[in-house]
Amino acid sequence: MFSFYKKLIIILFLFISTNYNMYADEVLNSYQDSLVHYFTLISTEKTDQKKEELNNEILKIFRKAIKLEESFDFRFDSLAYVGVIYSPDNKVKIINWNLPYNNRTHKYFGFIQYKSTNRNILSYELFDNSAKIKNPELAILNNENWYGALYYKIIENKYSGKTYYTLLGADLNNLLSKKKIVEILYFDRKNELVFGKAVFKNRNQAVSRIIFEFNAQSNMVLTYNEEMEMIIYDHLSPSRPNLEGQYEFYGPDFSYDGLKFERGIWNSYPDIDVRNYSIDGF
Repeated sequence: MFSFYKKLIIILFLFISTNYNMYADEVLNSYQDSLVHYFTLISTEKTDQKKEELNNEILKIFRKAIKLEESFDFRFDSLAYVGVIYSPDNKVKIINWNLPYNNRTHKYFGFIQYKSTNRNILSYELFDNSAKIKNPELAILNNENWYGALYYKIIENKYSGKTYYTLLGADLNNLLSKKKIVEILYFDRKNELVFGKAVFKNRNQAVSRIIFEFNAQSNMVLTYNEEMEMIIYDHLSPSRPNLEGQYEFYGPDFSYDGLKFERGIWNSYPDIDVRNYSIDGF
């Protein structure tokens, strides 16, 4: 008799769980349909004020969506204007997008979801504060004080029992220049989100993040090569020597540099020979 009731309880639990998952999927799909609608409206909107109003509606929907635990595995793959990426260990999910203004500047928005050690899904909204961050290459930041970017790659590394997520990102910046960004994301003992760690040794002093700036009409490769286990990127140079330091005149000079994670540090390797490797990427 006990065995019968035990089986009945299991069947009921599976039935309730299955129906709840189906309900959550329906809700998330409904949210996604609304998001598609608002992003489509933004893409054709002419005024900055109206764009911001529409973006506020998008934020409200995402805030409701990420409260559902099932949202971590929901990829929002119908959203053409939103990037959704996962870490290799499937513990971190980043959702983010940009809002373009008529003066050709951009503001960035997003959410990060994290599977903590107790398997709970923790969520963090990202607040772009780029314009007010002084010395961003040295700054240690958090989700409420974020150097905004569009992230397109997460690299997972471990050192001394700690997991670090290296992010590759892009910033469309303004009419004259664009930026590419490499930075560290990790979670401290209290599960607080941290952006930045002084582990990049490509300058005279170690920096918390690397920011490349270059001409808005140029494209810069910044990618991770699995075979080489290196971040590979275009070396940037000014179009003329007398323009050094004026980054709107910088562009790739057909050579490549690299970064390799060694003993907790991203060490710099200049003039990487990539002829035997496929250097694809953003």
